[in-house]
Amino acid sequence: MSELHALLREFDTAMLVTMTPEGLMRGRPMEIQEPAELMDCDLWFVTEDEAAKTGEITREHHVAVCCYRPRDRAYISISARATVERNEEKIRSLWKPSWKAWLPAGPTHPHAAFLKLYVERAEYWEPEGGRLRVLYEKAKALVQRRSAEDKLNPPKHI
Repeated sequence: MSELHALLREFDTAMLVTMTPEGLMRGRPMEIQEPAELMDCDLWFVTEDEAAKTGEITREHHVAVCCYRPRDRAYISISARATVERNEEKIRSLWKPSWKAWLPAGPTHPHAAFLKLYVERAEYWEPEGGRLRVLYEKAKALVQRRSAEDKLNPPKHI
């Protein structure tokens, strides 16, 4: 888990994917938080407890988290179980000014909640040779009418 936490520090934003009541997958950007600040989970986000995602997580605990780093086209894909926790004292103690965009009343926001994730599987892709190599392999695959996948590094399970 420490390897995943170290990698996540290099990403600012993640897409949290939940399942709607209609069975559709829905993703939304979330600000990645420092994992060590909440020790009883693997990864966490802050949100308003009346947001659609909290209801979706209450109905279906399995979620996905996807991260992308444009500078080198690296990706992280995480499968996790999620729970919603309301803890006013903890929200106040961990408060960050950037949260005000989602919790306008500040650290005493009446509907603040944590999304706590417990990682079941994580994969990391970092293309060898960076962006230029990915573009080269994609172009080469198009000309040769084959998949570029076999010429790029496979995901690393972390």
